[in-house]
Amino acid sequence: MRPNLGVWLTVLLCGTLLAACQDRESAGVPPAPACKLTVGWDPWEPYQYEDADGTVRGMDIEIVELLAKDVGCEPRYLRGNWLEFLQKLKDGEVDVLLAGTVIPERERYAWFSQPYRQESFALFVRKDDLAATQDKDLQALAAAGKRIGITEGYYYGADVNRMAYESPLSKSFVSASVVELNYSRLADGTIDALLDDPFVGAAVLRRKGLSGTIVRHPLSIASGKVSLMFSRKSVSEDQVKRFDAALAKRQQDGSLEAVLKKYRG
Repeated sequence: MRPNLGVWLTVLLCGTLLAACQDRESAGVPPAPACKLTVGWDPWEPYQYEDADGTVRGMDIEIVELLAKDVGCEPRYLRGNWLEFLQKLKDGEVDVLLAGTVIPERERYAWFSQPYRQESFALFVRKDDLAATQDKDLQALAAAGKRIGITEGYYYGADVNRMAYESPLSKSFVSASVVELNYSRLADGTIDALLDDPFVGAAVLRRKGLSGTIVRHPLSIASGKVSLMFSRKSVSEDQVKRFDAALAKRQQDGSLEAVLKKYRG
């Protein structure tokens, strides 16, 4: 007796879908419908950057792609700057931002995943000024009238942000819309120091050929853990929970740590 082709195809399709669901469940991540998420990124090597062929790469990019694959979502990348993206996240024009610190103001419009890495900032100065400044902290430098470059919308920790925006010393802090502008300002003497992630700073100095002119100051500032930020307007809380389940799985199996070590050595 010849098999009914329609029935045979239906059975085959159901079996394939069931196997896919079982694979996902066995990995510890609940199955989810396919989705597309717009991920905002700004040049911040080695965390987020564009390769010569136009491919978006970096530590944070690899992490979000790893998790998105686990939950059945496709990331689509939009380039811009951090301050603009915070507004786009509020409006639901961007679904995900990378390396976000949990602060009350942001929780009004964003969901946060569980943390996926630690973040810190370093102070960079001109090489000729290092000897005169290396024993001074940020407050002492600001009080002495030194101009310190920061990036709009970045969170440097409660103490530094309070100093930069709410204290009498705020006049010593100079904001830039993109982080690399601060390096140009430091090189030409418009500012006297800048705050940036130490790994980003090393990458910028290498790329711009400024390693002999600008150096890292001994000061280090721990700003805390960072998470993925999701727009409350365009992403459901259930989707965030699926990302958290994927993150927990990747932390347990060591693949998250492998990505971190790949970029930090």
